[in-house]
Amino acid sequence: MGRTCDYPGCSNKDVPGSCHGFHRFPVTDVALRELWLVALGFKLDTKLAKMKKLRVCSAHFSEEDYVSCPGHRKKRDLKRSAVPAPQFCKMNVQGNMIVV
Repeated sequence: MGRTCDYPGCSNKDVPGSCHGFHRFPVTDVALRELWLVALGFKLDTKLAKMKKLRVCSAHFSEEDYVSCPGHRKKRDLKRSAVPAPQFCKMNVQGNMIVV
């Protein structure tokens, strides 16, 4: 049993073989952290200890939110300015979130 994405309504899991990467909350950059909290519908006074446990899957970021890692063909990093957005996902008929 793996971790589930903390984006509201998303059921993507961080399990071996998953096609999704999982990203930690930006806890040191206060302005970016607040943008993530708003994007996920969380209160701005959410405790730092809780934020350190939160993860958001790659389904909530666009291709432009990533940068390729030199020397690694498949590895890519999330840009420091990236903010999760709902428009990159939608619910399918079965109620599962999918990338659009």
